[in-house]
Amino acid sequence: MAENTNTSQRPVNAESQLLLLMSLLMKRRGKTGLEEAWARREAEARRRRRRKSRLRMYQQKSQQQILMLLLLRAREMRRPPLESFTVHQHWSFLKDFGTCDWLDRFRMSKDTFVYLCDQLRSRLHRPGLAPEEKVGIALCMLACPNQSSLLYARFGMRRKVMYKCLKEVCQAVVTVLKPMYLLPPDHFALREKARIFNARWGFPHCVGAIGTLHIPLPTQSERDGEGSLVLHTVVDGQGLLWDVCAIFPESMSSASILENSVVWELAQEGRLQRAPEDTFLSEARNYFLLGDASYPLQDWLLTPYPQSSRQSQVRFNLRLERARSVAEIALLRLRARWQYLLAPPDCTFLPTLALACCVLHNMCETHGQSFDAHWLEGVETGGSPISTSPVCSTTSADKHAERLRNAICGYFEKEGNSNLV
Repeated sequence: MAENTNTSQRPVNAESQLLLLMSLLMKRRGKTGLEEAWARREAEARRRRRRKSRLRMYQQKSQQQILMLLLLRAREMRRPPLESFTVHQHWSFLKDFGTCDWLDRFRMSKDTFVYLCDQLRSRLHRPGLAPEEKVGIALCMLACPNQSSLLYARFGMRRKVMYKCLKEVCQAVVTVLKPMYLLPPDHFALREKARIFNARWGFPHCVGAIGTLHIPLPTQSERDGEGSLVLHTVVDGQGLLWDVCAIFPESMSSASILENSVVWELAQEGRLQRAPEDTFLSEARNYFLLGDASYPLQDWLLTPYPQSSRQSQVRFNLRLERARSVAEIALLRLRARWQYLLAPPDCTFLPTLALACCVLHNMCETHGQSFDAHWLEGVETGGSPISTSPVCSTTSADKHAERLRNAICGYFEKEGNSNLV
């Protein structure tokens, strides 16, 4: 009886287990399907959020662009037409000038004036006067500083505003035009400068002459008893300045000024050394400059013989002084063209102003601007003071420099003898 009971229960247990297994499988499959459905729902929600975010950003950018266009349109509507603005405002004080008026007032022709305005326009964009008016005011003040009353009558503005224009234009000239017209030459430019200097001044292997300009200080601006400041320059054979150091006190000696100049750094760095194919005598390792007796004799800087008694040394000194006169002529033209340097009423930005005058001088000389001889009249009556720097002793001169000077002296003597024959 018991055996029948056990046999009847076995299929029941197997069937129940099978049903239990099937229910578990169905539950697991339903759970997996729910998870997949939930994942799809989350992915769809993220996609919709990203789409809304992109749409919102697109709308914001579109609104910003529309606002910018509206602002630009409103600004253009407030601004007069370009032609009338240029003719009636920018050029209102220039339309009646003739050729001589341009040279007298601005020291340059109309074409060069327009070129200068175009170059400086990006630096003279601050609100106020037009760039042409700012440049015209600055050039008039640099050329004829004593005609402030005429400037006031012509431009109808206060003296303070004109000085602001002068400062702004000078800073723009130094920033924009200095890299174009006042840079130390590279090797190829040095070779060309040596060729031109020899052709014009008869001094071979020379790339320039050192000159100094004394700019007097106003009485109320004199510092530590200094009556003037010194502008140290290097001038090539064409009368162009290729190095300017502004500005040193008058009490500094020429040797100290030279050691603090860019030319000294170039020489120490070897940037005045000649190329192997540019041979001149056996002693010349560098191109050289010319200076007066107040500078130390170097293998790249030739100075005259002190107290020379030999005829060959006297001839050498004469040729050196003749060639070095190119610096004096260039600085004379600089002062005559920009007479503001003769007696500047203010020295707050004098180094920048002097450097701007040098850049403008090179620009005018490069563009072939005419030089009127009557400009020299004011320079002759109000010339700069003569340098009082002591004569540099030759005891500390470089021995190689002395041999180089003697070799060049002998070269000139042989050249003179060959000409006589």
